[in-house]
Amino acid sequence: MTIRMINATGKRNGRFVAYEYGEDLFGTLYLDKFSGRERGKLIDKWRLNDLGSLVRVLDLEITKREEENYERHRFA
Repeated sequence: MTIRMINATGKRNGRFVAYEYGEDLFGTLYLDKFSGRERGKLIDKWRLNDLGSLVRVLDLEITKREEENYERHRFA
């Protein structure tokens, strides 16, 4: 399975981050992170023991990506 997040704003328009996850032949869960513009290069690899770990890592990574260039408004 793949989760793909594409930037559609500003000077980084067209760049993406993709998370591929699944189970290998030995029953181990894996998560690979790719980043780039057209093709994408491998950034990180995780080998996880259980489904809970996979969900936690995905949640943390996606939250970090969504808030990366987000500027919060301060109301005074």
